[in-house]
Amino acid sequence: MTRPFKYLPQGVQVNLGKQELTFLASVPELLASVDEDSADPAYARLHVAAYPDDQPAQEDLESITGPDLAEIRGSDRAGFLAALERIESTGGLLSDEEAESWLTVLGDTRLALAARIGVTEPSDWERSPDPRDPAQAALGFLSYLQAELVDILMERL
Repeated sequence: MTRPFKYLPQGVQVNLGKQELTFLASVPELLASVDEDSADPAYARLHVAAYPDDQPAQEDLESITGPDLAEIRGSDRAGFLAALERIESTGGLLSDEEAESWLTVLGDTRLALAARIGVTEPSDWERSPDPRDPAQAALGFLSYLQAELVDILMERL
């Protein structure tokens, strides 16, 4: 089996098929949907309250950090999608910065999907996914990609 990523001196080579790339192209839309609905369990997972018992302090923190966090997430998602589109059309490599954006986007997506399917405890991550459940299959695939990308990026250290 070909590994999905390979580290080269020029960057990270992406070795994914058309079907996998098409799936990944849907990721930014999924993440955007999380940001639009504060009742979504994925919203709470990606917007963790630093002061859950002190609403005024939490609101104050969000007013200070919220715009910056949204800008960083937006930049990572845009970089992820731009690199993905380039790879789909011409192949190419991920720069180290793009690879780090991919890690962030893959991680956020895993957390969002996990929240939506009820993964709430650390032990829940260890359960075997039901391959007939598309959300669980997607979570497994994203987990695999993230782990592989971490391994590849560790090789450069």
